[in-house]
Amino acid sequence: MRLRPTTSVVSIMQPSSLSMALVSSKPTVVWKVRSGEFEKVASIPTVYGSLGALYENICAKIGYDYLEGPGKVMGLAPYGKASKYYEKLKSFIKFDDKDYPFRFVVPGRWRVKNALSYYSKPYYFIADSVYPGGRVPWDPRGDLHPDAVGLAWAVQAVTEETMLHLARWARENVGEGNLGLAGGVALNAKANMVIHYAKLFNDMFIFPAANDAGTPIGAAAYVYEHVLGGKMKRQRLRTVYLGPEYGDDEVRKVVERGGWNAKYVGDDVNEVVDLIVKGFVVAWFQGRAELGPRALGNRSIIADPRRRDMWGVVNRIKGREWWRPLAPSLLEEDASKYFIEPVPHQFMILMYKYKPEMCEVVPAVCHVDQTARPQTVNKEENRTWYELIKAFKDETGEGIILNTSFNLAGEPLVETPTDAIRSYALGGFKAIYIQGYLIQK
Repeated sequence: MRLRPTTSVVSIMQPSSLSMALVSSKPTVVWKVRSGEFEKVASIPTVYGSLGALYENICAKIGYDYLEGPGKVMGLAPYGKASKYYEKLKSFIKFDDKDYPFRFVVPGRWRVKNALSYYSKPYYFIADSVYPGGRVPWDPRGDLHPDAVGLAWAVQAVTEETMLHLARWARENVGEGNLGLAGGVALNAKANMVIHYAKLFNDMFIFPAANDAGTPIGAAAYVYEHVLGGKMKRQRLRTVYLGPEYGDDEVRKVVERGGWNAKYVGDDVNEVVDLIVKGFVVAWFQGRAELGPRALGNRSIIADPRRRDMWGVVNRIKGREWWRPLAPSLLEEDASKYFIEPVPHQFMILMYKYKPEMCEVVPAVCHVDQTARPQTVNKEENRTWYELIKAFKDETGEGIILNTSFNLAGEPLVETPTDAIRSYALGGFKAIYIQGYLIQK
């Protein structure tokens, strides 16, 4: 028996949304879910239908190692355009092929086996056919290379088209008005945006730890119900602040041990806002860490999104490629000021299109295709984080800030107070707010 990270998704939709289509990846499966019961509607074996494996292999051609590339390549894609790579890649896809909503078609006979090395072979073949030979000869930290951006645009476009087709297929063949997404491909916020704007479903929920990191959640839910005999509550997941908690005394000891010139400000975030407005890049640490890959106000780096130069400054501090976009966090009630047809979304895995005039207002968090992957914030879910953004609005008129994950290049998000102080000391930050303490260099 293989436990799926999708097992828990049914328990985190609203009670009124317990009937839905659920799409998961590797293998690609479409489920009909009613009151916690799964009915498989379609299943595409990984050897025929893994968008994730395709994306990974194209990322390797662009120059990234396994699991390093997808998030970066999604940000690289808007610098490209349609090219021979797109046409070649698209030629391997066939939609509505017998029992499959889609499948990849390659020469030869590919039998279904479980070995990773076997089911990956068709995707090696496709990647080599699209870009023969080795990797693109470029430095990702230097000038953009036409082959790199062309490949990125191609694999992102194919992913968006295939996901949209799969969503339409699910709507027509499952007949439910709500959609749940899980699996690694569900972290592709741009593809999720395409589904959102297609208006196929009344509601769409994307599990925040959609990739393999969410497997323990599904495993725990399965054991709780099917082994221990418990009953999961049927309600929408609204918070991911589920990591370990560090008490105020522990934080105080870490701050004092370092001999920092620290000031205790508690929940009064006005001094932090003053620093942001002056152009400081501030590290931010409070409460329990977030579940999933996104920093959502407890392990964050924050800056003024109105300052165009902050895009480059923050990327340099983090050791990131200069072209990678940065995301905003904004007051939930202000989302429609900045974005076209937004819905509340707390987890930063759904992009929106900016309204035309807004990219000039907050250029540091507007990508070259006029999109962003925002977090909407309300007071009930994270009071101090909300108050920070609200205070920034009170001072500047804009209820939105730049927010990226609190980590340095090649490192995971900080977890403990010691992690936070160490990264602050080594990084190019001017200040850190660490659970009530404000420290400046």
